[in-house]
Parts: sequence; structure tokens; C-alpha cells
Amino acid sequence: MNMENHNQTSSTEKGKKYLVVVFLGIFPIISGVLDMLISLNMIEYVDTRPSRIAIFNDPHTWKVFALGATLLFFGIANILPPRMKFLGRLNTCLLFLSFVAVVIGVILQKINLP
Repeated sequence: MNMENHNQTSSTEKGKKYLVVVFLGIFPIISGVLDMLISLNMIEYVDTRPSRIAIFNDPHTWKVFALGATLLFFGIANILPPRMKFLGRLNTCLLFLSFVAVVIGVILQKINLP
């Protein structure tokens, strides 16, 4: 009986792991890459609601690129195996730098500096 409970809990944990990988790994990576491609003008941006209030009104800036990089590195951090220590440290440093760039961009936008 103990073996059946062990197999059942491990399959439940496995399902939760895949859910975490998809929602905290794959989706942020895809959205980060799309944000970066839009900021580099490789994908055309069509503003469907021009009257909205947004933090970054123009998507073709370094701030949008930094936001995409933050999402990309966050997604990579969630799916990177723990045994890859060097890549994990490098990804953490890049995640921190891109997050700081986003915070600086928001602060500069709020005080009306370019």
C-alpha cells in the first residue's frame, strides 16, 4: 500500500512541476522574446487603443527591451536545472541587471526624462 501512495504522490508532484514549467518558464520566455522583437522593430506593433495610459508609450525603446529581457531571464531561471551552476549564476546576474534597467526606466519615465 505504501508503494501505491508513493507513486500517486510522485505523479501529482510531476503534474505540478510541468504546470510550473509552463506558466513560470515557457510563457515568460515567449513573452520576453516577443517584447524584445517588438522593441527592435522586427515585429510590427499596432496600437489598438491609442487613448490608453501606459508607462511606456513607445514600444521601440530600450525600456521595453529591458522588460523583455527580464521576462526572458525569469523564465530561464525557472526551467534551468540546478546542476547548471555557472549558467544559473550568469542568468541570475543578467536577470538582476535587466530588472534594475526596468526600474531605472520607470523612474526616468515618471520624472519625464528620456
